Amino acid sequence: SSGRVVMALRIGQTAGVQRSLSGILFMVAAICLGLAAGVWWMKFSVLSPNDTTGATHAILSDDEIRAEVTTVVTAATAGTLGADQRELAAFVEGIIASRAGAAVTGGLIRDAHARSIGMDPDPVRISGDQMAQIVRDERVAVLDPVTLPVPEITVLRMLRNSIGWLTLGLLGIGAICVLAGIVVRPERFDIARGLAELAIAIGTSLILFGYLVPVFVLPALNDTTWSTAVARLALRTLPLVLVTSFVLIGAGGLWWLANRGSGPRRPTWNTSSRSSAYQPIRRWS
Repeated sequence: SSGRVVMALRIGQTAGVQRSLSGILFMVAAICLGLAAGVWWMKFSVLSPNDTTGATHAILSDDEIRAEVTTVVTAATAGTLGADQRELAAFVEGIIASRAGAAVTGGLIRDAHARSIGMDPDPVRISGDQMAQIVRDERVAVLDPVTLPVPEITVLRMLRNSIGWLTLGLLGIGAICVLAGIVVRPERFDIARGLAELAIAIGTSLILFGYLVPVFVLPALNDTTWSTAVARLALRTLPLVLVTSFVLIGAGGLWWLANRGSGPRRPTWNTSSRSSAYQPIRRWS
């Protein structure tokens, strides 16, 4: 009858949003674990200084950072080399902009990044040997070290100091929710949808903390030259972040849709009495 068809359609529409207690707990766990993954990735990719060529080249791709290093090195070495400062600056900038130059300035840029995020309170010094490698002339190796003016960025220091506790807290909440969800005896579809939501949460969190926050939010909170280093490091890993995120979100979304109608189907009214009111009464005469 038409009443039963309408009932079936309404039940099908509401079945995808019905959740048991275990389903809610698994959803909360997925959100917490996804956020923990994204926050950890941000710390690993942009708040952990290293002297690799790739990371150094990414930071030195910023025009202002490269100009600052060039200015300091040129001012310190031009007199000893008897060179025109503009010509020497053009030469130095060409060196440090290349991957070969990034290989010899890795330690210097690592120290500068560490100071900017509050890991190392000591000033950043460029030694004579480092300047000799940059200008390609051993005559400047005997020069005294010069200071690269890198400020400590308070917001980055506070973020890095708190990010470990934030990650542990999110992991703890997520683990508790998973255990609680298991204790209340979840159905198979609750587990399936929880795994799908975990994949979606991780993918979304990677885009948020692996791209949007370090590229747009953190540099906007501080206008110093070295605040853009985190953005450059995030852009370096952007292809990996995007591919991983799209795969996780796509796979999780398809899996969630596949299990969307697997929940319990609970009609909200008595269909038998309602439909029987429209049954014609047939009597034998």
